[in-house]
Amino acid sequence: MASPVEAPKAPNPNILQRLPRLSTSVWMILILALFLIVMVPMATDYFEQISQQAAIQTQLDQVQAQLDVLESGITSQSIAAGESAKLKAEVEAAELQYKNVGDNPEVSKIIMDIAWDNDITIVDMNVSQSLNKILGTDYPVLSYSLSLSGQVANFQNFLIAVGKRIPLCQFTSVTIRPAQVYGELDDALINLQVYCNN
Repeated sequence: MASPVEAPKAPNPNILQRLPRLSTSVWMILILALFLIVMVPMATDYFEQISQQAAIQTQLDQVQAQLDVLESGITSQSIAAGESAKLKAEVEAAELQYKNVGDNPEVSKIIMDIAWDNDITIVDMNVSQSLNKILGTDYPVLSYSLSLSGQVANFQNFLIAVGKRIPLCQFTSVTIRPAQVYGELDDALINLQVYCNN
């Protein structure tokens, strides 16, 4: 008896054979679509990173500018501190020389204001300080030596105004020299003492 002939087995189709048959143009479109699906997110990430790097660089530039401003501020503060210390040392040295130096600028300003109000030019002003003993108590005294230029009537008004504005003053000498030539200004040399509070 003849053995039955088995039908040949169909080979197992692979994955490519199972896919439907597509034209070349359709395959090209699919490949292009897959390429775009992969590349678009990568390109988007790349451009986002570039923009983030630009933003970070801008922030770094701003921080650097602020740092430069702070450094210049620190430098100017240190210079100002040095100048302040120098001025403080000068004030301390002046205080050693003049025990009551605090009254000197105020009194000098009053004298200059009175001279200005009476149309008098102060050619020279010298100030010294000493101690005068009155009834056993030492009082600091500012001694002013003034060289003035103006007119005789203005000098008289100046003396009256100084006596009113600085009640603790005493004129030690007043010399007024009228001009010898018509049209020139008169001269005056005035010495006064101002008693200051202890």
